[in-house]
Amino acid sequence: MDSVRIHALEGSMLSHHQGIRKLIALSEKSEEKTDVFVLSPVRSQDYQLDGLLTLAADNEEKLWSRLEKSQSIWNELAESALSDSSQIQEQINQSFSDIEEVLRAVWIMKAAPDSAFRYFDSCTSTFLSWILSASFASKSIPSVIMTPREAIDVPEFPEGAVFVTGELFMIPASTDAAGKPRREGESEYTASLIASSHKVPLTFWNSRSPLCTASRKDVPSAKVIRYLTYSEATELSFFGAPIIHPQSFQSAADAHIPITLRCWLDMDEEGTLISDENPDEGLSVKAFSVVRNVAMINVEGSGMSGVPGFSSRLFTSLRNERISVILISQASSEYSICFCVPQRQVGDAVKTIRAEFSHEIQEKGISAIDSENDLAIIAAVGEGMPGHVGTAGAFLSSLGRAGINIRAIAQGSSERNISAVIKADESGRALRALHSVFFLSQQTLSVGLFGPGNIGGTLLDQLAEESERLKREFDLDIRVRGIATSKKMLLSEEGIDLREWHEKFKKEAVTYNEDIFLSHISAQYYPHKVIIDCTSSEARAMQYKKFIESGFHVITPNKKAGSGPYSYYKELMASTMKTGRKFLYETTVGAGLPVICTLKDLRETGDRVISVEGMVSGTLCWLFSEYDGTVPFSELVKKARSLGYTEPDPRDDLSGMDVARKTVILARELGYSTETDDIAVESLVPEHLRELSIDEFLVRLSEIDEHMLKLYKDAASRNMKLRYVGRVENGKCSVALAEYPLDHPFSQAKGTDNVISFRTMRYDKQPLVIKGPGAGPEVTAGGVFADILRLSAYLGSKV
Repeated sequence: MDSVRIHALEGSMLSHHQGIRKLIALSEKSEEKTDVFVLSPVRSQDYQLDGLLTLAADNEEKLWSRLEKSQSIWNELAESALSDSSQIQEQINQSFSDIEEVLRAVWIMKAAPDSAFRYFDSCTSTFLSWILSASFASKSIPSVIMTPREAIDVPEFPEGAVFVTGELFMIPASTDAAGKPRREGESEYTASLIASSHKVPLTFWNSRSPLCTASRKDVPSAKVIRYLTYSEATELSFFGAPIIHPQSFQSAADAHIPITLRCWLDMDEEGTLISDENPDEGLSVKAFSVVRNVAMINVEGSGMSGVPGFSSRLFTSLRNERISVILISQASSEYSICFCVPQRQVGDAVKTIRAEFSHEIQEKGISAIDSENDLAIIAAVGEGMPGHVGTAGAFLSSLGRAGINIRAIAQGSSERNISAVIKADESGRALRALHSVFFLSQQTLSVGLFGPGNIGGTLLDQLAEESERLKREFDLDIRVRGIATSKKMLLSEEGIDLREWHEKFKKEAVTYNEDIFLSHISAQYYPHKVIIDCTSSEARAMQYKKFIESGFHVITPNKKAGSGPYSYYKELMASTMKTGRKFLYETTVGAGLPVICTLKDLRETGDRVISVEGMVSGTLCWLFSEYDGTVPFSELVKKARSLGYTEPDPRDDLSGMDVARKTVILARELGYSTETDDIAVESLVPEHLRELSIDEFLVRLSEIDEHMLKLYKDAASRNMKLRYVGRVENGKCSVALAEYPLDHPFSQAKGTDNVISFRTMRYDKQPLVIKGPGAGPEVTAGGVFADILRLSAYLGSKV
């Protein structure tokens, strides 16, 4: 039968005007000649009718008001969906007269047979089919209503829509804990029978979520599964995945009918295709699922070993008491056997076992019958597991690295499933650990950022703009899982949404705890962990060695580690060699300019660096490019302070110590064991102004104007310009105000531009010059971002 598709829908998805319009839109966009909609009973609270039977059996007087209310609700649905609902309302009212007769009989008998519940269920789907059929007719879409038997027997479906309703087929041998037939999954089971009869494709709609690699409640980054085999779907359904009862699709599977699983709440999502094919056969694991509210029972004793029929007696006794056994694991010695049951049944299960084996217990053949509550079973499912060596090892080791204690393990002989019993309160963490190992890109970075200020905040904003592109184009997944100041921290298991990090930090940040922060970022189930320090804290810089030895890569614009005590610097660099972790600090000199990497490249390719000199303070670069003697130097300093070019205390810039630290970093990059104290630094702050308060200093700053003007005029008289420069030559370092010819690259610099000149054996007559913006949060954050990409390339990314 060509161009027909069978759909199984939950009646509650359609019991409102929006749901009806959604179904009409689905039909109008359909490429099929006929869409057959199998409607399950409406079990949403307002529309279901089986509660009336319970009230009637209990002789509750409120039954009659409830009956009237139910009739009114169904009439209101018809009225809201249709411009002329009179005929449909007449049919509904007539049916409610029949319903009332049944209720009066139940009232008298004080009992409601299961057939009455099935009839009341069928009434809800029948009412819905009347309303739907009339709604489709108003849109000129032809439709008919059929019973399940008619839909199976019809030789050919008419064009348009077919609504299958009434008493749907029940799943065989499907009962609840009380042994009563389970009234769920009928629409899927009936749709499967119809599809297999006519050999046409099938779609199951659910109102919860798409079928994902794990529950998105536990793993927000879980992805929709595109393809499943029938056996994989069966395994997942047994382990609680939000799809359908495994017997619901068995007839379709036997007939090799492709089944599409789709979510009613996200109709743009194409869903999951279940078939014989396995296009994702390269994946060893397709999905993880968890069964919670589980208890484990352990039976052990020497009288079990080698005794034929022991297991049969055990599980037969449980079956007779309708106790469901979910998982079984037995030692090869047969000395013990453990199994899991629903937690609500554990008491009955232990009682049943003690009764069945009372003789063995008395004779000491069974030494212990123990139970443990509050457990969960976590299962990995995949058709490709048999062909991938080490899947079970990766599964178990991932749980171990995440600190999850495993109570029991089971694996089927088909190797499509491996399951572990764990504590229920660890199941979410276990799922995230496993999902990260099996589904995350190996280029996933777990990032913790210190200092979300000017540079750090700008970096987070830049990552927010570019992270999706990097993931899409290069499979590079940068997850900022923690942001911290000295007092507050914001953590996220899956990664903070950087589009909202400002608001989230304000509202959700908690008191900073370093142990918790570092432990969170270093979660073992992430392939790589990175600390980015955007503070200027010396104390934080002194922790880099500890971070690296703990397995973190470190990226920073903070100069304190690179220019601090040489003994610490040497230990820090040795720890990177020992551990293989990276310490990247490109932005400590020249902000976003490629200074450090250029110096490394020159040396690593065999060039010999003779000297390096540079204008590496954006503040001092601006002051001396602007100063022409017409405006007092002190006024330019105050203007630079108002523009944010200087530190709050301008002496931090005018002292030359910032340039000195950067010069030390360059010297150490060249292999010299330079200390900051070894450098002769020319401070622009007279000694008598160094100890004043900031306000006093700013008032008396004009005292330097005469001296600066004289230096300027003397240089100008020689056609020279003043520039504040750090220099390294033959191991000697200096930081001073110097004169340069008008055609020198330093003299031509404007604004906050940094200029660094390298004279080497290869670049002797004409030095290699790097020039560009050397200050500002955007360029500095961009440089840190570039270091993240350098690290990613080192780790294997194709950026």
